[in-house]
Amino acid sequence: MKHSSCYFRFFTILFLLFHSPFSLKSEQAPNEKKIEILIPDGSNGESNWGKNPLQFEDLDLLGDASEENSKNLFEKAKENFLNSVDRFKKTNDLVNAKRKEFNQQIFEADRYEWQRKNRRENFERSLARDLNKSRSDSVHLLVSSMNSLEKIQNPKVKDTETYRDLQANVYREYIKHQLALKNFLQAMDLLERYIQIGNKYYEDSEAQGFLANCYERAYRLSKKNRDDQAQEKYDILRKKHGLLYAEFKFGKNSADYQEFSKELFKD
Repeated sequence: MKHSSCYFRFFTILFLLFHSPFSLKSEQAPNEKKIEILIPDGSNGESNWGKNPLQFEDLDLLGDASEENSKNLFEKAKENFLNSVDRFKKTNDLVNAKRKEFNQQIFEADRYEWQRKNRRENFERSLARDLNKSRSDSVHLLVSSMNSLEKIQNPKVKDTETYRDLQANVYREYIKHQLALKNFLQAMDLLERYIQIGNKYYEDSEAQGFLANCYERAYRLSKKNRDDQAQEKYDILRKKHGLLYAEFKFGKNSADYQEFSKELFKD
């Protein structure tokens, strides 16, 4: 992500949330969409966040576990996570290869611009269906991985950096898929859990930015529904986590942070 004094204004309006439960059909006032304007929301599915998952140690390196079941659950969770990443990567690579091949083709039957446009739109819809199907399959594996991790009770397994690293990677992949699918409610829930895993995850600027975006959508939805209590809650949260994003990304004493905070609280 690049930053400048404009703070990513080119992201504004590009990704209207017509598939999301937070989708708004009426136009929003600019001061209601500050987070969306200032911080990328992750819905384009092209974020570099978590592109290089951590390499996990074998559980044996953690020392002798008192319960074999905990070890088995950890290995099952890791296997499901790695399968999820691998399967979606293969689908994404295939989609990119198909798009490259399509771009190199010349269709003699398409004599007019509207014909070429229709063919392109139909092709892209087909690719989107393939990607969404793969995302859904990956989410299913990630949920299975989370379920296995939650069943682990043995402290020799659970109270380790290896456990927390795997948990964070599983959450991160799940969040990325939900953001790309514009399922901001589901992403918000896991982002709240992700930043509570440990300090280094709380200080993850991209996670804080994505969470601020989710809170902004919750704020707009509560305003639309005239839920004053929820509106006040999410207004506070979107600004709080927007500032945390800027603090961890730019540094609290930086000029970029000061300019960001002015934009965020501008009337």
